[in-house]
Amino acid sequence: MSILNNDILLLISEHIFVQKDKISLLLVCREWYSLFLPKVYHRVHLEREQIFPLVRSIQANPRIGPSIRDLQVEWSSRHNSEQHAGIEIDEVLKTLGTSDSDQSLDEWKEDLRFGCPDSWLVALVLLVPFVKRMDMDTHFSYYFFPMLGRLLKGAFGRVVPLQHLEIARVWTEESKTHYMAKELLPFFSLPAMREFIGSGICESENDNDEEPVFTVFGPGTSTITKINFGGYHRNNGCKGFTDFIHSCAKLEIFDYQHDNKAIWGYSHLDIRPLLFYKALCSHKGTLRELRLNNQGENDPMRDGEENDGRWDGFGSLAEFHQLRELQIPARILLQFDTTDQPGVSLVEVLPSSLEYLNLAYCGEKDFEVVIENLRTLLAQREQFPNIKKLEVKPVMMEKIEGPWSEFRVPASTQERFAPIGSICHGLGIEFGFNMRGNHRFRG
Repeated sequence: MSILNNDILLLISEHIFVQKDKISLLLVCREWYSLFLPKVYHRVHLEREQIFPLVRSIQANPRIGPSIRDLQVEWSSRHNSEQHAGIEIDEVLKTLGTSDSDQSLDEWKEDLRFGCPDSWLVALVLLVPFVKRMDMDTHFSYYFFPMLGRLLKGAFGRVVPLQHLEIARVWTEESKTHYMAKELLPFFSLPAMREFIGSGICESENDNDEEPVFTVFGPGTSTITKINFGGYHRNNGCKGFTDFIHSCAKLEIFDYQHDNKAIWGYSHLDIRPLLFYKALCSHKGTLRELRLNNQGENDPMRDGEENDGRWDGFGSLAEFHQLRELQIPARILLQFDTTDQPGVSLVEVLPSSLEYLNLAYCGEKDFEVVIENLRTLLAQREQFPNIKKLEVKPVMMEKIEGPWSEFRVPASTQERFAPIGSICHGLGIEFGFNMRGNHRFRG
C-alpha cells in the first residue's frame, strides 16, 4: 500500500516521459495498475511494427483501448511484419460485425494475416473509441483511408469509429509522396471534429484520378472550425479545396501554403487563388483568420496551360465582417493583372474588422503600389479602426556573411518603407517586415 495519496503519485508520473518506464509503473502492484493505466496509455506513439502488438494488448485487456486519447502513428513503407494467424483475426472480424465478402475486404483480411500494419491500423481505430487526436504519417497507406470511409458509412455494421475525434493531423516529410485529398473527406463527417491539419495533400485536376471513397456530404454539415494546410510539406489544392471548405458549418481559421508540385514527376500547378476565394465566400460571417500562401511557393509554373487569367483573380474581403488576421501575397490581394497593374486598392477589399495585415511576397517592382496603398489605408484610419499591426514580406533578402545561414531585409527596402513606419508609429500601429517562408537572395 502506498503512503502517498493518488493525486501526488499522478503528479510524479507527469515527469516520466519514456513509455517503457511508464509501463513499468503498472507492474508494481494492482493498485498502481488501476491508477496509472489511463495515464500510461493516454498518449500512444506507434511505429509500423508496433500496431499489431497494441491491438493484441487491447484485446487481452479491454481497459487499454478506452484509455487512449492521443494516437500518433507513422511508418515509411508498406512492408509486412510477421505473419499473424488465429484468434486475433477472428476477434477483429467479429468486432467489425460484417459478413461482407467482396474482393477488397478479402484482400484486407489476407493482409491482416500477413501482418500489414496498414490493415491492422483499421482494426486499431475500432478499439480506441474515445481517442480525441490522431497524428498520422501514413502516406504509404493502401487500406486505411478507403476503409475508414467505408466504416463511417456503416458498411461493416454496428461499430462506427472515431466518434470523439476532435483533431486529425495527416502529414508527410517526404517531398515525393502525397495524399489524395478525397481520401481524407471522411474526417469532415466526424461529429466531434474541430481541426484538420494536413501536409502533402493533393487535389487532382481530373476527377477520374480520384476514385470516390466517401460520398460527398452536404455543405455546412461539418463541425470543423479550423483547416490548416500549412505544414512542413506543403499542399497543392488545384480545386481550391472546395469540398473541404464548403463542408464546414462555421469555418473560423483557414491556412493554406502552396507547393507547385501536385504529383511528383507528373503534374505541377501554381496556386489558383480565385477558387479559394469562391469557396471561402460561404464563410463571410465566421472566418477570423486567413493565411493564403503567405509562406508557400510563389513562383509561377504551369504544365503547358496558357496563363489566361482564369485562376489569378481574387475578390473583395470587405464583407468578411469577422476577419481579424489576413496574411496573403500582395499581388493576389490587389489583383495584379498581366500588365503588372493592381485591379483594386486595399481600402476597397479589406474589412473594417481587420487587426493584422501581412502583405507577402512584395517584389521591388511592387513597392510603389504597396506603399501608396498602405499610405491611403492609414489616412483612412476611421474606416479601419481596429488595425494594430502591418507587415510587409519582401521577396528579396540579403545574406549575412558568417558561418550561419542568416539573412536580413536589405537596407534599401527598409529605407523605402521608412515613411510608412513613421506614420504607423504616430498612430500607435506596429509596423515591420516578415521574413518567414521562401525568399530570393541578392548575389
